Amino acid sequence: MQQKGYAGQEWVRDTRTPVPAPPKKSSDCQFHIYGDIQKYPIKENSLYQSPIGAAFDDARGMLKRLGFERGVIVNPVPYDTDHQLIIDILGGLSAEDRKNFRATGIVKDNVSDRAMEHLNSLGVRGARFNIGRKYQETHTIEAIKRSMDRTREIGWHAKIHVNGADIIEYGEFLSSIKNLTIVIDHMGHLDLSLGLKQPACQWILKMLKNENWWVLLSNGNRDSAMESGWDDAVPFGKAFIAAAPDRMIWGSDWPHVNWKKKMMNDAETVELLYRYVDHDSTLLQKILVDNPKKLYDFED
Repeated sequence: MQQKGYAGQEWVRDTRTPVPAPPKKSSDCQFHIYGDIQKYPIKENSLYQSPIGAAFDDARGMLKRLGFERGVIVNPVPYDTDHQLIIDILGGLSAEDRKNFRATGIVKDNVSDRAMEHLNSLGVRGARFNIGRKYQETHTIEAIKRSMDRTREIGWHAKIHVNGADIIEYGEFLSSIKNLTIVIDHMGHLDLSLGLKQPACQWILKMLKNENWWVLLSNGNRDSAMESGWDDAVPFGKAFIAAAPDRMIWGSDWPHVNWKKKMMNDAETVELLYRYVDHDSTLLQKILVDNPKKLYDFED
């Protein structure tokens, strides 16, 4: 069942283990969770309605079946700067479980320093910035910069959620940011049909020459023109990994809200990553284990 008005499909519940199984202590660095809409209401005029049946326990079950021990919850767009669900979930974890879960919040002027300190104490390690026309955001460059300055001060990274060609529009601003780790969300949501030479892809590759720029290798399946297999995403994953293998992370983007194609098994999203690295176990160890540990401060 989905919330009334939800336009997407339900995720596949019979998650299987990828072939081969991922390395021990692998991390899914982006999944979303949703709660009871009465207790955790979404913001007015949200970009999408929240699905039902995508709670934290569902996510943990999915991760366990995939063979992932660690995960990073991302505050979904419909909750905006309301982090109550993340607070309740992380705050309710045992000390042992908290070693394996982190979160990414959304920071704007209305999130106080005190609120950020509380989120930090619970395991939030990054701030996501939904930038550009697709995400219907109206805050100014000056407001984004203020929030990024506060993100830097608390020791988090900034996650840039931007769509394709919008990267170029914001390129001058983004390239001016100093002394802050920046993660490009979802491989920049590029138009894969335009190939590796498109300006947005070349801009990302240029920025990856800087030691503070990272990429989340996710949603190649969503941005692909293909229903399955997603061959057109593979060259992009390979190019980003070749540019900065020590600054790549991966995320499932579960539960795949507003999915328009035939819904896949989440194991297929992991196996797409395997193709990005040509099944190189050393690269998989970096992307799924070592790099997330560094970025999210996971404990052994």
